[in-house]
Amino acid sequence: MRRKHGGRSWRAWGLSLLLAAVAGCAAGRSHLEQALLADRSDAARGRGRAERYVVHCPDVLEFSVPGRPGHADLAGPRRVGPDGRVVLSDAVRVDADGRTAAEIAGDAAAELGLSPGDVGVRVAEYNSQQLFVYGEVVGLQRAVPFQGDETVLDLLQRVGGVAPGAAVGDVQVVRAHVADGSSPEVFAVDLEAIVLKHDQRTNVRLEPFDQIYVGQSQSSRLKPCVPPWLRPFYDAACGMRRPAR
Repeated sequence: MRRKHGGRSWRAWGLSLLLAAVAGCAAGRSHLEQALLADRSDAARGRGRAERYVVHCPDVLEFSVPGRPGHADLAGPRRVGPDGRVVLSDAVRVDADGRTAAEIAGDAAAELGLSPGDVGVRVAEYNSQQLFVYGEVVGLQRAVPFQGDETVLDLLQRVGGVAPGAAVGDVQVVRAHVADGSSPEVFAVDLEAIVLKHDQRTNVRLEPFDQIYVGQSQSSRLKPCVPPWLRPFYDAACGMRRPAR
């Protein structure tokens, strides 16, 4: 009986020590995650990026001709072809490669003999350029479409944030420079400073084909060493288990 009591005491002591070691971790992580995703639906910022986005093959553009029933057949999706143009009809082809949606819309209106503003164009599918996200992010490590003038914070908000096991002090952007043949660049990102202190100095503005790495926290790396019976407490204390919604 004493041995059994001693086992319970040992477990209680171990649990107390573990919780003390990670006290405050969950609250800090929850605060950061909430702040990270607080304004991810900023529509105005998204519109600004779309306006500056430079189109390439094989992006898909959505054309609209509001108030012009005679040109209704020109409305709808059009894919940018290998020649850099979109086909509106047998007689009308518009240059699109290397141009913004507004520039394409203006050229389309001129080709159709319409006034500027009569043709609307938006990017429906971003297919030509990508960003690569690795490490402790929500969802799988994956390629995501490059959508223009976007920062690291913008991207992490767009993909759903960082995973519970992320090390927010270990975020990097790698720019390989494969196309121009120059040396790769590595940018360190202080995510906590960006989100909680509004310090934008390391909020890197991304370029097509950048690689974004989010490291793994020490508590996440140590988790395999924690006895199975302690893991639920460990996860809760370290904020590695998201609260039920």
